[in-house]
Amino acid sequence: MVLKPLNDAFIVAKRDLIELYRTPLRLVMMFIFPVLIIMLFGFMFPSTSSFNGVHIGVVNNDSGFNLNGQTVYLSNSFLSIVKYNSTITFSNYSSFSKAESALRSGVIDSIIYFPSNFTSLSVSGKPTNLKLVTNPTSPTLEEYIDTKVSTASTVLSAEIINGTVSKLNSELVGLPKINPEFVISPVVISAEPIISGNYFDFIGPGLIMLLSMMAGLTALGSALSREKEDGTITAVMLSPIRTGSFLTGKMLSQLIRSLIQSAVVVLLVILLFHMSFNGNILLMAAILILGIFGFLGLGLLVTALTKDQETSQLLLNLVFFPMLFLSGVLYPLQELPGVIADIAKVLPLTYGVQAFRQVVVFNAPLSSVWPSMLILFLFGAVSLVIAVPIFLMKKGSGN
Repeated sequence: MVLKPLNDAFIVAKRDLIELYRTPLRLVMMFIFPVLIIMLFGFMFPSTSSFNGVHIGVVNNDSGFNLNGQTVYLSNSFLSIVKYNSTITFSNYSSFSKAESALRSGVIDSIIYFPSNFTSLSVSGKPTNLKLVTNPTSPTLEEYIDTKVSTASTVLSAEIINGTVSKLNSELVGLPKINPEFVISPVVISAEPIISGNYFDFIGPGLIMLLSMMAGLTALGSALSREKEDGTITAVMLSPIRTGSFLTGKMLSQLIRSLIQSAVVVLLVILLFHMSFNGNILLMAAILILGIFGFLGLGLLVTALTKDQETSQLLLNLVFFPMLFLSGVLYPLQELPGVIADIAKVLPLTYGVQAFRQVVVFNAPLSSVWPSMLILFLFGAVSLVIAVPIFLMKKGSGN
């Protein structure tokens, strides 16, 4: 008695997978969509070392400083430091207004403005101002340029101070010598990351979990809605296959497809974006399976509550998009305001993303992520307990 429902479920799953294999376009799209999402987000959030073609406008009014009959321009040294080890290019503008016009029109990405007294004030030991104008509509590019300019400022300041202290030491007789490093920074901070990596180590695991959720949530809902409109579910209800076996087979089929998609995505982010992959493969697979399981139940619930595929898709999108932005996939939960952060804590995807990221990047053990895995399991179980009776009731009433 137990084996027949299980056998029927495997028959349904096999039928679904064969149908997918016989529909080349659906089979291709099954892989193209997750690959496209990874590519888009991967290049949308690059590491700061991956910027190419950055174009900075320079308005250089620096009059320099006469030293031993030669004019020294610290502004040129500053620009050399900014360009060091990068593909940054500079364009000179005769006035700030012309550079500003170029920035507004997208010809350049930012503006560096040197005042006429930039060198003379610097060598005389007085603070000098340098204006940096950036484009706030591109936060990652703005951060990259700001970092390069800040680094150049620190390096140039250190060189100036080092020269001043060396001259002072030569004039000191019988007194302790001054170390230039102490003048620049009396307290040295050594920042050491717990692992080597880049920003994609944060966003990559989140995207993998997100795509798994989408497969579980939308694929099952779409498949059942399509069969509901085609009338094939009615035929199943009249066949010897039990409805429970039919639903189990459908979910098993979607689970296998989702795992294949996830494997392709994992290989892609490792090969293209060098995402860290340090964790236990079996534990990663378990988290993915639990996440897919949870959202399969939610997809079934949405399908049971709707009459047609269009309404089902609208409701599924209403569920999907809030979780996309509130579950820590694209940015840390710490950036969310208080009330929104509280909402994020009740979303199942939040726990799936956190657990998967901990395992993939930090090689966290089962003892660290089992609470999140339990939440995913309970979410899936509760969704199915609610969805299956509603689905059966709807089928019984002919809706």
